[in-house]
Amino acid sequence: MKSFLSMVLLLVLAGAIGYFYFESALARGIEIAGSRALGTETRVSSVNISPMSGSGSIGQLSIANPEGFNETYAFLLDSLSVEMDVGSAFSDVVEIDSIVITQPDITYETRITTDNIRALINNLPTGPAAEPGAEGAGKRVIIRDLRIIEPRINLVTALAQAPVSLPDIHLQNIGDQSNAVTIAEAARQILSAISQAVLRADLPTTDELRQGVEDNVTEQLERGRNQIEEEVNNVGDRVRGLFNN
Repeated sequence: MKSFLSMVLLLVLAGAIGYFYFESALARGIEIAGSRALGTETRVSSVNISPMSGSGSIGQLSIANPEGFNETYAFLLDSLSVEMDVGSAFSDVVEIDSIVITQPDITYETRITTDNIRALINNLPTGPAAEPGAEGAGKRVIIRDLRIIEPRINLVTALAQAPVSLPDIHLQNIGDQSNAVTIAEAARQILSAISQAVLRADLPTTDELRQGVEDNVTEQLERGRNQIEEEVNNVGDRVRGLFNN
């Protein structure tokens, strides 16, 4: 009986270690593949995937802004849900049935001739550099369904910053069973969809941004003047109190 219990305990322990290794390896794989493809740091704080169902989540995924842009991050995702074929995780082709990203914070930092999203797209390798077996190449993937729900865009210009509303983004069949795509190509399709959605959005004009800056400065000056007047009144009250005593 003791031998049986010991064997069960060892199996449970081995399973727990294997599960931890599986999730840690997935998190590290996402960081390496993302950083390599995008040419900028990609970080993941946690991966929780059921080894039985393949359902789970990825927590705190961040993608740093490419070189030459001022904001720290291009993308900040608190969490995204995923459904995948767990058996494919360590094969040549990773099969992902569904990715749902809810309320991601996306920085759209624009310059005169480019922006940070297009800069990330331009960083992505093409041709032989993106093929399996080439130096720096990653796995191939199939993403059958991807939804970006209520994306939160922060427009950043040299003049000012402003929030921009975007509709949900829905992509299907990024790669298929007969033609899986590289990590770089999957990223290209996703970033291109975001870029097109931003360019189609009702972006504020230069005059609107300038007016926003002027209104903000006026509001801050008014707030500062009120604080000064309040402090002067408080000092006056304290002085009068001293004389009355």
